[in-house]
Amino acid sequence: ESCAGGSYSATGSATCESCVGGTFSNTGAASCTSCASGTYSDEASSACTKCDSGTWSNWNAASCVVCVAGKLSSSGASTCVDCDAGKYSDARAGACTACDSGTYS
Repeated sequence: ESCAGGSYSATGSATCESCVGGTFSNTGAASCTSCASGTYSDEASSACTKCDSGTWSNWNAASCVVCVAGKLSSSGASTCVDCDAGKYSDARAGACTACDSGTYS
């Protein structure tokens, strides 16, 4: 009998083990695979999930990290980038906003 997605059975083992956060497996897997940058997974996942805009992750991530104020990211990002001159953002931003007239960033 094969292991369900989100778990694996090492060769010669009769038991299934859950994949740890940041990894995933398909049904019948002999090992778990690391999630790519810009994605994450909880424990026992059969797939990785894209990080939301305003967050990012490195590979093998169990969660996404929030972008700090002044930076932004699109969905599935592996890093946050600075807002352009004359624009600003709050933390967890997917877009930057132009500064009001007479102000700067």
